[in-house]
Amino acid sequence: MRSLILTLIALIMVAGLSAQQVLSVYDIQSSVDAAGNSTYDGQTVTVRAIVTHVIPNSAFYIGDASGGPWSGVYVYHRNTSNAVSVGDDVQLTCVVDEYYNLTELVNVSSFEIFSSGNPLPPAWPISTADMAFNSPDSEQWEGVLVRFNNVQIKSTVDNYGQFKFADDSNVQAMADNGLFAFNNSDINVGDWWYMIQGIVDYHSSAGYKVNPRNQSDMVKTDALVNASITIESKEAELNKRVDIAMLTSHVNLNWYVSSYTASFKIDPTKVLFQGIKYENTLSRLWDDDDSLTVSPNGDLITIYYNSREPLFTEDDDAVLIILQFEPVSYGESVIDLQEFCYVSPPNSVQLNNLNDGILRVPIKEKVLWLNILNATTGSTKNIFNPELNEKIMLEYGTQATTMINRYKAIIRIYDVQGRLVATPVNKNIGNLIGINRELWDGRDYNRKLCPIGVYYCHYELIERSTGKKETTIQPIVIKSILD
Repeated sequence: MRSLILTLIALIMVAGLSAQQVLSVYDIQSSVDAAGNSTYDGQTVTVRAIVTHVIPNSAFYIGDASGGPWSGVYVYHRNTSNAVSVGDDVQLTCVVDEYYNLTELVNVSSFEIFSSGNPLPPAWPISTADMAFNSPDSEQWEGVLVRFNNVQIKSTVDNYGQFKFADDSNVQAMADNGLFAFNNSDINVGDWWYMIQGIVDYHSSAGYKVNPRNQSDMVKTDALVNASITIESKEAELNKRVDIAMLTSHVNLNWYVSSYTASFKIDPTKVLFQGIKYENTLSRLWDDDDSLTVSPNGDLITIYYNSREPLFTEDDDAVLIILQFEPVSYGESVIDLQEFCYVSPPNSVQLNNLNDGILRVPIKEKVLWLNILNATTGSTKNIFNPELNEKIMLEYGTQATTMINRYKAIIRIYDVQGRLVATPVNKNIGNLIGINRELWDGRDYNRKLCPIGVYYCHYELIERSTGKKETTIQPIVIKSILD
C-alpha cells in the first residue's frame, strides 16, 4: 500500500510538472534580473505562441496573442524556421539561451502546429521614451511587435543600416534594416513620419532596435496612397469551401473612399474560386452581381465595388471582403493580389502595399501521394516534350508530419522494357504540408533526351523508423513535336 501511495504521489507530481511545462512567452521573458536575463536561462522549456515573423533558413519570432511587454522572443533554429509560417499557433520544446544578453530559444527538439493563419499579436503602441535604444528599461520590448506614431528622423542611415528617431518626448529610439531593406534615401533628418513599427531586436553594442518587416511597417504620410491590402493565409481541407479575408489598413472618413477595384490570380488546378461573402465586412452594402468577373479558365478574378456611403475604419486589419475558395489539390496555393485601387472622387489611387495570401492544404490521412503534371504548360496531363524544354512536375509525399526526415522517398523512371532510365528523387522527406516537388526534364542518367514513348514513374516511400515500404506507379508520356 505504501508503495502504491508513493507511486500515486509521483504520478501526481509528474502530472503537475507537465501541466506547468507549457509556458507563455511572457513567462520566459519577464525578468527582474538587472541584466534582463530570463529566469529559465539554460533550461529546456515548452512554450506556445503565434509566429510573428520568419527569417528563412535561419530563425523566426513568436509572440503571445495578446501582445504587450515581455510578449515576444527570437527563436534561432534553421530547420524549424523552414517549417513554420507567419500566423501559425505553434508549440516548441527548446532551450532558453542568453546570447550576449539577447534572450533566444535554441535547440528546438520538437514542435507542433495547432492551426495556421491566426491574427498576429497587435503592434503595441509606445513612445520612443518607452524604448530608448540605450536604456535597460527597453528590455521589456525585446522580440515584441511595437508601433511608434508621429516621429521625427534624427540621424541618417549608418553603415549598419540603422537610424535614430524620436517623437515629441525627444528621447531617441533606433530602427534597423535587419528584416527589411528599406530605401536609405527615404530617411532624411528632420522629416516627420506617421508610423514606424516592427519587431524589437537587441545588440550588445548598438542597443535596442525596431526592425520593420516590410514597407507597410513604414508609413511616411497618413494618406490613402499608403494604405495596405492583405489577403490572409489559411489552412484548409481538400474539397471543402474555405473563407479567406481580404484586409485593409485604416481608411479615414475624410479620404471619401467611395469604391474600389481589386484583381487577384489563383492556380485553378489547385484551388477554385467560389464567390464572395460581404456580411459583417466593410463591403456589406455591396449587392451588385455584375461587380465580379472571372476569366474563362478561372485564374483571374476582378472585383468592382461601388459604395452607397464612404468606406471608413480605424482598424488596421479590417475585413474588407470575404473570398471563398475550394482547394482541389494538396499543397500550397498562392492567392496573388495583382492590383488594388481605392477611388476617392475624382481620383483613382493605386496602392503599392499589397500582400498575397497562401492557402495551405496538408495531407491529413496516411496516403501515398503522387501527382504528375506538365510544369511548363500548366497542363494537368502527364504528357510533355523535352525537345521543347518542357519539364514534368512530380508532386509526391504522404501524411503531413512535424518530424523532418521521417520518410525516405525514391522516384525511379522506367521505360516500357522495364529498364531504369533516371532517378529524379532519392532523399529523406517530412514536412507540415506532406507535399514535395521535383522537376524531371526527360533526360536519362547520361543527360541524353529520352526517346518518344511511354515511361513509368515508380514512387517508393519508406518509413525510416520501421522500414515499412509502400509503392505506387503512374505513366508519363514523352511526345514529339508533331503530336
